[in-house]
Amino acid sequence: MSDQIARPPTDALPHLIALRPFDPADVETLQRIERSAHQRYATLKGFEAIVAAPAIRAERFADGVTIVAEIDRRPCGYVIVKPLDGFGYIASLMVEDGLSGKGIGPTLLSWSEGYVRTLGLAGACLATFREPRWNAPWYQRFGYRDMPEAEIGPDLRAILDRHATFLDMSTRVTLWKPF
Repeated sequence: MSDQIARPPTDALPHLIALRPFDPADVETLQRIERSAHQRYATLKGFEAIVAAPAIRAERFADGVTIVAEIDRRPCGYVIVKPLDGFGYIASLMVEDGLSGKGIGPTLLSWSEGYVRTLGLAGACLATFREPRWNAPWYQRFGYRDMPEAEIGPDLRAILDRHATFLDMSTRVTLWKPF
């Protein structure tokens, strides 16, 4: 008789998602996930720069708290969150291409909001594209709305100004979910 418990195959448990803290050894894997996630833009006009952009810089994973999502111990997504101007800024939320609809994104977003609450911050915020559906429309399904200009603090403004140096800001929106 075996002491091991039989585990059902992963495809029988499509929503079994584990979260863990980032480890510096994850950098290349998370960069690959980001590059994979950006492939969703390949067929969309106007997003060529996103597909061609270099991978996220390694130091960005240490700029805040990075949480890695795994399915069957295989990294499949991540989120980077940091306090910014009294809010929790979701700097990056990525899910590997082909894994949409498995609950990875909502799990990472829920963790982010819980983390922001534990810090006692006023809510969560982020900058994203107005379209396609996996950007602003996706966050709006979870209660995020356009952030009023008056609520954008100096640190978030600096991020948006940096974005303006390489993105068309008319395609972008700043969203928030006050608590």
